Amino acid sequence: MIRPIIFATALLSSASCTTAFAPAATAVTTQQQRTSSSPITSLTPLKMSDSPDTPTQLKIQSLVDDNPVLLFMKGSKLFPQCGFSNTACQILQSYNIDFETVDVLADEQIRQGVKDFSQWPTIPQLYVCGEFVGGSDIMIEMYQSGELGEMIEKAKADMV
Repeated sequence: MIRPIIFATALLSSASCTTAFAPAATAVTTQQQRTSSSPITSLTPLKMSDSPDTPTQLKIQSLVDDNPVLLFMKGSKLFPQCGFSNTACQILQSYNIDFETVDVLADEQIRQGVKDFSQWPTIPQLYVCGEFVGGSDIMIEMYQSGELGEMIEKAKADMV
């Protein structure tokens, strides 16, 4: 017996759809004018946490600063605990580069803190030379285009 699946969708403008899923893109904020019934849309750039004021944020900033290639993931390089983290590890291992990992499953504060730090809702999260790259889907796209390889080569040069 086949049961129908019902999907509820919200109508979004193309700008808000695009920005909702892109890191370092723009966030769309809507304000109502008192004199008009139409919304005004203004663009505000997204950025990583400006002031790491909690111990968790300071720890994350330190990890990012101290490791040229850093992957926040579920599990470890040797034993990834999700398919996306496994994919991220395999991509990085294909470059024969030393990279550090942080198991977010071992520390709930780090798990939530890294999401707040990058303003990116999912794990894994890759940082190269202190710059937030993205998750496994973005890593796959950048790997296929060669862009990730260029970033990794720069990180290798910084390691020497």
